[in-house]
Amino acid sequence: MKIYYTRLGRSGVLASVLGGVLVEQTGSNGARVRDKRPAASRRERAAGAKVDLGPLPKLLGYNLRRANQASWRTYVSFIGENKIRPGLFSLLCLVRANPGIAQIELGTHLGVDKASIVALLDRLERAGLIERRRSTRDRRRQGISLTESGTGELEALMSQVRQLERHMASRFNKAELDQFLGFLQRMYST
Repeated sequence: MKIYYTRLGRSGVLASVLGGVLVEQTGSNGARVRDKRPAASRRERAAGAKVDLGPLPKLLGYNLRRANQASWRTYVSFIGENKIRPGLFSLLCLVRANPGIAQIELGTHLGVDKASIVALLDRLERAGLIERRRSTRDRRRQGISLTESGTGELEALMSQVRQLERHMASRFNKAELDQFLGFLQRMYST
């Protein structure tokens, strides 16, 4: 947090403003002016005091972010952090279901820009999981396919992801899960 200093009026009193709140004033004559913050904000919080989340629990973005963080932690505990990450897993699933799919189609269906999709594909190609083939009909288009190694890696990962999905879905009954997925899909569909 930054501390800003400013002069107050004709008195020449120097004030320090911390985070936009006037917290201390001293003049060249050494005189002190009292703290202008409300008394409640000057008291030290009690150890273990309950945190007031203010408006956060009612904000969609906050709740989506917290759910995403929980999902990531669960993914890492089931799959491992150094394995294929969720975004790359989704990309591999699309390539498997659509052999020869174009980079632009992958980016569109994953919500990833052109530069980022190229970087992701480069990473997967270096790992030997995908291959690019230039189209014979349109030389600008490259079709993406899984390699034998990529197919094997995805198969191994699928059983872990199914277990992970069962764990995360266990908090909902079937109707709730279907409704929840529908709500999430509504958030990103156009």
